[in-house]
Amino acid sequence: MAEILSKLTSVSPRPHTSITSDEDYNNQIRDLVLYLQQLNRTSDILALSGFLLDNLDPASHSLSYLFVFLLKVQSAQDGNKNRLSEEIYPWGELWLKAVRFLRSFDSFQIRYAGHEWRQLAELVIQAAHAISKPALAVPVIRDAILRLDPSSEVLTSIHIAFIKLCLKSRSYSLALPVLDRQICHFPTTTGQAYQKYHQPVLSREYESSMAFITDASGFSTKLTYRDHLRYFLYGAMIYIALKRWDKALHFLSIVISCPVTNAVSKLMVEGYKKWVLVNLLRYGKMTSHPGVISAHVMRAYQSLAKPYISLADAFEKSDIQRIKAEVDIARSIWRIDNNTGLVYQVISAFNRCMTLKLGRTFSALTMADVAQLSDCPAPLADVESSVASLVMSGALKAVLLHSQNYDDCTMLRFSSTANSRIHRECSIQERIMQEGQSLCVVAQNTHQTNHELELSNDHFLFLQKSLKWSDNTGKGSVNAPDEAGTGFDVDEDIMGDIH
Repeated sequence: MAEILSKLTSVSPRPHTSITSDEDYNNQIRDLVLYLQQLNRTSDILALSGFLLDNLDPASHSLSYLFVFLLKVQSAQDGNKNRLSEEIYPWGELWLKAVRFLRSFDSFQIRYAGHEWRQLAELVIQAAHAISKPALAVPVIRDAILRLDPSSEVLTSIHIAFIKLCLKSRSYSLALPVLDRQICHFPTTTGQAYQKYHQPVLSREYESSMAFITDASGFSTKLTYRDHLRYFLYGAMIYIALKRWDKALHFLSIVISCPVTNAVSKLMVEGYKKWVLVNLLRYGKMTSHPGVISAHVMRAYQSLAKPYISLADAFEKSDIQRIKAEVDIARSIWRIDNNTGLVYQVISAFNRCMTLKLGRTFSALTMADVAQLSDCPAPLADVESSVASLVMSGALKAVLLHSQNYDDCTMLRFSSTANSRIHRECSIQERIMQEGQSLCVVAQNTHQTNHELELSNDHFLFLQKSLKWSDNTGKGSVNAPDEAGTGFDVDEDIMGDIH
């Protein structure tokens, strides 16, 4: 027992000031992984799993703790993989140990146990669903994702399971630490022969998590284009619930811009329908669609989302009666598409848009005038409440004036254009800063992608030198023209791939 525990604690977190080289530390961890895999095949270790868990630190001996923990779960299930033990249910003994591990594991060690890490994360999600309390797993999985990859730039199956978990539990704000990070990559594809004969040094500091989150690492199941669409569609739904319209439109634009060959998928059509409604909520009109969408795809969208297009047309023409008629006619469609709540928000948004337009014409109005001019058939108290919310949110630059005689109507006085211009300039400046930060992320990942695809300037310079060398060595040779021609074809093909 003491010998096993000594072996399991032989690898600890590597300090930044350690004199151990990356290769030596990498070899130590790989030796430990081999030992743990052999240990899993012995039956005696199941009886010792409880003792070992109590004497292992999940933060210091993460690899050993994870393997032993999964053995303990296997023992608790009595060989029945389809049945969860009550010990893994929330607040059970194994649940508490799993939560402690996922919030404290050493990220460098866990790079060598991607399959096991994902197995534990999926186990926690399954346990939370088993008692119909998915919200309990949300903060745990969120912390585990960010601990493994703080940039969260590589999409994995755990990301998709996490976002779905947030939607089911309505834990929208808890999803933001993951959602707000830029997803730029899929797990990289590495050949099996390469993995077998050239194992990477995972314990190094890498600029990008693409180096250790690969298709062979086990951190994710095999992803398809549908998984990519689901992540951004679910993410957009979370932003919609939080009324963060710009972020929602960005995610929905990714969904509807996905390249297609023949027909658009159901997920893309669903994304387009939400894209139409969110445009009305954000801008009060339909904005131009992303330029990368081809004409035949747009025709498919418009033919499959006719009720949404009709509603948007009525909204833009400021026809409240037609808007209500369109809503009533397609009531069953909104319900089937699960967009009923969004559609009713569009009706409320129309009233707000009409109120905002009044500020372009008038300098002051009573609440009775606002109700009449904005065509809002509602009690004056409700109209005043709606206008007050617009003023307090900053959407409407105006003030509400109450007379000493409470029988008189409240006066709405719009602010001067100078103040509106200052606010608009500050808003534009803030947006420019946000776009600048996003461009920095895109530029950094573009550079990384170019390097992976061998499209960097260094690679082209190398090709150019190779062609010159080939041309020089071929002088005087009968085959020289063929060699030069072959080199040109290679260069032309590469540039064709770029375009």
